[in-house]
Order: sequence, then C-alpha cells, then structure tokens
Amino acid sequence: MTTGADLALSERRRLFAEGLAFRVALCVAFAIMFLGLASAGLFPTGHAWTGTAILAVLAGLNGVYWIAGRRSDFPTAHFFAHWAVDIAMLTLLVHFVGGIDAPYGALAYAGLVTFAAVNDSRRTALLLAGFSALAFALLVALEASGIVPQADGIWRHHYAPTAVAVSLVAPFIFLFAVAWVAGTLADHLKSANASLVEVGARIEEQNRTLERRVAERTSELERAHREIEDLVHIVTHDLKNVSVAATETAAKLISTEGDKLSPRGRRYADHLLDDSRGMSRMLENLLSLFRVGEEEGEARQWVDVDAIVRESFRRLGHEVERRGIRVSVGPLPAAFADPAKMRHVFDNLLDNACKYVGENHPARVDVEGERRGGEVTYRVRDNGIGIDERQIQRIFQLYHRSPNQTVGGVAQPGHGVGLAIAKRIVERHGGRIDVESAPGRGSTFTVALPLPEDGA
Repeated sequence: MTTGADLALSERRRLFAEGLAFRVALCVAFAIMFLGLASAGLFPTGHAWTGTAILAVLAGLNGVYWIAGRRSDFPTAHFFAHWAVDIAMLTLLVHFVGGIDAPYGALAYAGLVTFAAVNDSRRTALLLAGFSALAFALLVALEASGIVPQADGIWRHHYAPTAVAVSLVAPFIFLFAVAWVAGTLADHLKSANASLVEVGARIEEQNRTLERRVAERTSELERAHREIEDLVHIVTHDLKNVSVAATETAAKLISTEGDKLSPRGRRYADHLLDDSRGMSRMLENLLSLFRVGEEEGEARQWVDVDAIVRESFRRLGHEVERRGIRVSVGPLPAAFADPAKMRHVFDNLLDNACKYVGENHPARVDVEGERRGGEVTYRVRDNGIGIDERQIQRIFQLYHRSPNQTVGGVAQPGHGVGLAIAKRIVERHGGRIDVESAPGRGSTFTVALPLPEDGA
C-alpha cells in the first residue's frame, strides 16, 4: 500500500475527501432505499429504521475521520481503520436485512472493495475482500449456531441449505474477481501515469537543455554577426579612404596633366575619376547603412511625424512643382522613435514617390497614418509607374534597383541603398516596412512602428 509519506499533502487530502464522500453517498443511497421499501410495505419498518440508524452512524463517522485526518496531515494508513469500521458496520447492516437469508448480501462490500482497488492497489482490494469474507462468515456462523438470532428481513422466509451456500459463495467469488480486475487496471493505470510523469519530466529537461543550447547558439550567431559587421565597417572605412585618395589623384592628374594626355588617355582618366567617385559614393552609402545600428542606446522620444513629412515636401518643392504633383497629407500621429532616423525614412519614401510618379495626370502622392492597438502605421501612396511583382521582394535589398528606372524616358538617379537603410531603421525600432504595387498602378509603402507599453 502507498504510504502517506509517498504522497504530497494535497494528494492525501484529495484521497481523504473522495473516500469520505463515497461513504456518505452510499449511506444516503441505502437509507433512501430502506425507507422507500418500508413505506411501500415491502420491508419491516423496524428493520428499516434500524438500518437507517446504522447508516447514519456510519455516515457520521466520516466527520470523525476528517477531524482525525486533518490533525495528522491525512495519512493514507488511516484508511485501514476506516475500512475495518466500514466492514463491521456493513456486516451488522446485512444482519438486519436478512443475514443468511439475504440473497447475495455479501455484495454490500463490493463498493468498498472497488474504491480500495481504484484509489490504492490490487493487493489492498484483495485484502479487503478477504476481511469482508471473514466478517460475513462470522455472521453466518453466529446466526447458524443460534448465538445471534436471525432477523426477519426483506424476504421473511428461510432458504434451503443449498440456496444459502450458493448465495454465500457466489458473491464472494464475484467480490474477489472485482478486486482482482479493478485493482489490476488501477495498478496498470498508475504505472502508466508514473511513466508519463517520468517522460514529461524528461521532455521538460530536454526542453530546458534545448532552450539553453538555442540561447547559446543565438548568442554565438549575434557575436559572429557583430564581428562581421565590425569587419565590414572597418574594411569599408579603409576602402573609402583609398577611394577618396584615388579620386583626388585622378582629379589632380586631369587638372595638371590633362593637356599632355592623348585623347584616349584623357578619356581613361575621366573614366577613372568617375569610377572613383562612384566607388566613394557606394562606400559612403554602405557606411550609412552600418551607422544605423551603431547608436543602440540613442534616446528615443515622441516625434512629430506630421512636421517631418511637411518639411520633407518643402525640400522637394521644386520637384513637386515641376512635375505638377498633387500632395495630400492626412492626420499623422506621433511616433516614439529617433527623430533623425525617422526623417531619413520619410525623406527616402517621399523622394521615391515624387521621383517615380510617371506621366499620370494628375500625379498624386498621399500620406496618411493611424494609431491602432499597440502600434502606429503610416502609408505613403503614389499613382506612379509602380513595381513589377518579381521585384517587390528585392527592392529592400542593398544595391538593388528595379530594371524600370526611367520616367518619361529619363533615367532616375539612385544607388539602391535608400530603401535598404530605411528598412534597417524601421526594424531596429521593432517595426516593419512593406510595399504593395503593380506596374502602372502606383505603389503604397506601409511603415508600422510599435508604441511604448505605457501607451503615453
């Protein structure tokens, strides 16, 4: 039998409560049956009230069991004392409903044996079945010898010896069978449950180990990523110095020795100067991309996005007027971000919108925003040349430019860096940037930024 020390206090308390509730329920059910039979004239009224009194005492004992159990932290070993009292009281009850002449009266112990099998073990159930058999055999011996007079039970007549033997033996065979089957099933279920608990503990440990390994690998990847970024930053910075020196050298060569160079040499020198300047611009753009992540501890604040957008349109005033663009600025909620970086994001998006409006008339650029839930969203929409579906997922890549970069037959300047930097800025703020577009139908860029948890 499982000892009280093997179970937690909460589990022992639960077993106690279940056991007591089971006893009370059985007592109430049998009392109702006795009184119902007596009121119908099918059972002697005196015996009915005697049986009900026995059941009332048996139910009342559960209060004593609970008080005693609570004082000693509900030890499961107390169940044996409870069961011993239950067997004695049930045997007395069987006597008053007929004793030897009560057919299959031994089945009164079946509920007790079944409960013991389910809540304890097969061994305990078999022991209770054996004690029940001994108690009932003692009752039979006392009644058969005349030491205890037989009570007029429900049936009010005596059975033949053969019928008595069958009614005594068959119930106990059934009782032992119930104890064996229910106990075996209960033991198997407990064993399976223990295995599940063990497997669950093992899985939990493996999960902890996996989480630890993932954290370690993530830390290693972050460290490697930082090292790569540092290396690229250093190399880019050094190459920029070299490209600046090459540009200056090429410029001096043309200014001082240009007249002495052949036409081919002058052409090569001009190409060298243009390529050196192009390399300088590319390296400067690359350095700008890495500078986005250098100020991790910058102080973010509430940014007036409406003011940033209107200032950006003011700087683009000549382009807006030259192309005849109709500008619409809707309500723009404030964002909690770095002001300089937000200015870069909107400068880039608005510059692209004005640059690629195309020849649609009237050309339009609309800017709007909304605050919903825990984030603020901004949309920059134009009715320009649009983006091919195959290029949408690539426009945020560094140095990528869509094949269609002409508006009105004029190639638009750019290096494929602005959107990459904008994406990096937005993601560093914990947000996201997306685009919806179709050729000839314009583009809509969406920027979503999280708001502080305090919602100020």
